[in-house]
Amino acid sequence: MKKLFYSIIFILATGPVIFGQPIPTRDSLSMGSGYLNDIFYSMENGEVSAVPRNTWDIAFYTARFSAGILVNEGFGDILYTYPKGDTSDWANIDTAGLSTWAPMYNSNKVWEDGAFNAHALGHPDYGWGIYNPVNHNLYGDSLFIIHIPDVGYQKLWIEEKRSVENIYVFRFADLNGANEHAVELDVNPYTMKRFIYYSLSKNEAVDREPSSDSWDLMFTKYMDSVPDNEGGFQPYLVTGTTNNVGIKANNFYPVNKDFYNWASKPMDSAKNTIGYNWKQIDMETYTWTVTDSNYYFIRNYKNDIYRLKFIEWDGSQTGNFVLDKWLVSLSSVNEQHTLSLPMEVYPNPSSGHFTIRSSEDLQGDVILSIMDQSGRQVWQKQYSGNELRNGINPGNLNLAGGIYFLRIKGDNYAGTAKLLIR
Repeated sequence: MKKLFYSIIFILATGPVIFGQPIPTRDSLSMGSGYLNDIFYSMENGEVSAVPRNTWDIAFYTARFSAGILVNEGFGDILYTYPKGDTSDWANIDTAGLSTWAPMYNSNKVWEDGAFNAHALGHPDYGWGIYNPVNHNLYGDSLFIIHIPDVGYQKLWIEEKRSVENIYVFRFADLNGANEHAVELDVNPYTMKRFIYYSLSKNEAVDREPSSDSWDLMFTKYMDSVPDNEGGFQPYLVTGTTNNVGIKANNFYPVNKDFYNWASKPMDSAKNTIGYNWKQIDMETYTWTVTDSNYYFIRNYKNDIYRLKFIEWDGSQTGNFVLDKWLVSLSSVNEQHTLSLPMEVYPNPSSGHFTIRSSEDLQGDVILSIMDQSGRQVWQKQYSGNELRNGINPGNLNLAGGIYFLRIKGDNYAGTAKLLIR
């Protein structure tokens, strides 16, 4: 069958509508009691996976020529740069005064800037190591102390990254040198993911993350900058929403429920654009409330725009929360579906009554959407595939004169057609 390619801009709601008033898709999610799990979430497909946060201690950004290394702040791991010497002191770590050392944190803006990169001075100094322009490797010039919950303090040395091979070499041990482990971590099997994780307590790699392009947001615990009592900011462990790398978002508050003008403000790809402060706790009742009249717009990897509103947040006892989402704009529909439907619309031009049909035998349900030239959805309804095969007549929809786009969408097929109303 001839493939159908199309490119249109329109506004589309994912839920059923009554004459253009969209009802959102509602998702009920749970991070578990104590917020123990991270949820990887797709605006298009909902929850991708929920995984325990306590299975790893450090994580390596998988890009071949990256030096980014994270620490698991959300689990409670704390990282310090050893301030009393360089890598030649590996066998003689002196932790006197450790309680006064300043911990290091992952960037709250950029995923690739982990806690191990906190003291980076700029190329060729990436915090934990120095770049060699001859072979493109990085060589560790710093030692670290890491505190792991239920394990205690360990010393850690990121010795080398062999960039072309995409292999990290590191070692870790108890502070007294006991239980030393030397690791060569091959990152290549994990390059479809954002990070490869490692458990120091179990001395093993942890594959916990879905493919990079399958999720847009992660609901997690992370360190962010929160206001203090003196007009400044301080690092604080929060529970909230982080954007995947390259996923852009913006926020509008306060706006009414009919607000869809997402393009009136630039979008930001910072990790914490959505963040944590869309909810607040009532200190008298110790119950959580969600900020009303507060909407986020998210652009995913397909450049589709979604609107997001948080509805409920139960708190740490259950970790349950609820959100609503709307598919606002398919900015570039240029898809090859398993089946691209030839659509027939008649009469066309029409005075208001028309029939749309396809010659294909279709299984399952289909959604018929109608958009005007500005991209505004004016009507939507669900039918069966058999009804489309026999011909759908929506009746007189009282559409104003002009050009409209009709879109049929099923589980593995789609089609579009143009309609002129006189």
